[in-house]
Amino acid sequence: MLNNPVGAVTYTPNNSANGSLHARWAFSAQEDVHIVCQGTAIRQKTGATPPQRSDVNSDTPTYDPFIGTYSIAYTGPDGHESDPWDLLITKRDEIYHAIWSKNDIVHYHGIGFVSQGDLICGWRPIT
Repeated sequence: MLNNPVGAVTYTPNNSANGSLHARWAFSAQEDVHIVCQGTAIRQKTGATPPQRSDVNSDTPTYDPFIGTYSIAYTGPDGHESDPWDLLITKRDEIYHAIWSKNDIVHYHGIGFVSQGDLICGWRPIT
């Protein structure tokens, strides 16, 4: 096991009205776990307009399926679903930033980018 555990996650937009994301993840701190775990993120209704970004070549804002605040429950290697986490995804230029928290305490942070329609992030615990 690494002294500084790291994780990897991909988020795939589900083509659903609620803006959910399908997660596949792994974490180096899970010893003897050799499977990819999963989860589902549900976009939280904030009353704001849908997340948008401006295309580099256009002044017209376009919808971004990843930017937003989510409630996400992950399924671990034992098949049991975790208590929900709060997930905040923001973006600056091409790079996405993610923060995972519970009870308003940030536990993990990560960065990522989109590849073939999926958001791919590396993440680690807050130290």
